[in-house]
Amino acid sequence: MLSIKIGLFLGFRQIQRSNPWTTILIIFVMMLTFLNLIAVSGILVGLIEGAERAVRENSLGDIIISPLDEEDHILETVSIIRELEAYPEISAYSVRYNGNATLEANYKERRDLSGERDTAAVIINGINPKQEDEMSGLSTLLRDGEYLRDDEEGYILVGAYYLKEYAENFGDIFDTIDAKTGDTVRLSIGDISKEFTIKGIVESKVDEINLATFIPEREFRRLFSRQDRNAEQIVIRTATPEINAEVSKNLKNDGMSDYAKIQTYEEGLPKFLIDIKKTFNVLGTFIGSIGIVVASITIFIIVFINAMSRRRHIGILKGIGIKRSAIEIAYVIQAAFYALLGSFLGAVVTYAILIPYFDKNPIQFPFSDGILSADPEVTFWKFVILFIITLIAGFVPAWMIVRQNTLNSILGRK
Repeated sequence: MLSIKIGLFLGFRQIQRSNPWTTILIIFVMMLTFLNLIAVSGILVGLIEGAERAVRENSLGDIIISPLDEEDHILETVSIIRELEAYPEISAYSVRYNGNATLEANYKERRDLSGERDTAAVIINGINPKQEDEMSGLSTLLRDGEYLRDDEEGYILVGAYYLKEYAENFGDIFDTIDAKTGDTVRLSIGDISKEFTIKGIVESKVDEINLATFIPEREFRRLFSRQDRNAEQIVIRTATPEINAEVSKNLKNDGMSDYAKIQTYEEGLPKFLIDIKKTFNVLGTFIGSIGIVVASITIFIIVFINAMSRRRHIGILKGIGIKRSAIEIAYVIQAAFYALLGSFLGAVVTYAILIPYFDKNPIQFPFSDGILSADPEVTFWKFVILFIITLIAGFVPAWMIVRQNTLNSILGRK
């Protein structure tokens, strides 16, 4: 216990008497090491989390109601909707009907009936425009044109990937038509056809939006001869994401699971997306670990040089009866000081500056708006690893110097 007290005293005295610029530089290196360890993996994981956030906000919501495995539609949709309206925890929901159809453009200009048609196989979504906008903010995803209105017919919103002008940037991958906002197109379902005017073009970093078309629900049901109101999907937005599991459980307890499959957004995530997230986290940690090695070498060199320059002083301390363990503790205290202060500053920069900044100004990647993801629990364990390695890097050179012969140290002999 006495050695620890003496070691603490000597350690803090050495920090006080050290060159302030050297101390600042070491702390800065430790801060950058901490940021490298957290930020690199955070940005890589943030790529996937940014994509997840977009899917959650613009497509699937917090809770997804879908048909049972043996059914094509959600049974008793009207009754389920009536139940949903009684839940104060639900802030918005949208009932979606979907089917496959063919969209054709430039058919009026085609003189030769045997010529090639400008068509694309599309997914048609029948929606209540107001409910859908409250749920997913679909109107904010317009690349061009205007949003649908509840009191009009004959208008359609087309996903960007179905239009040649926008999809050509991705190569010849998607089935497209040559049309733009204001053009008239023909929508065909089997032998039934109807003309629509393209009122707007929707574009998002969510493929489900880009590969979809939207028309009002009543027109969808008329075109597809849907006499019942059983939908293909109901997506729900809760007041706060923290209550998703509870709301989902309550919906099941109310018997809705007899008519449909009820999942939270997390339960509906594809396994491959979770695996990619884990892989990116491991990759980021591996890259960040290189920074830890560099920082530990830096600490080792600094402590070693410091101990070598104070070799005679160390010999005198040993000569007057100070134990080796106390001197070693003093140098470990220095390393701990650098690690703690550097990591603290790194955490402040991460959580007070970087995360809020990237939340407001996400990195624009082609498939997502990248954010910085830094889970506090994961950050803590990474700090523990960095701290332990730093302590070892401070102890080893001190141990190497202190174990030398006391008389040789005092006389400066090798």
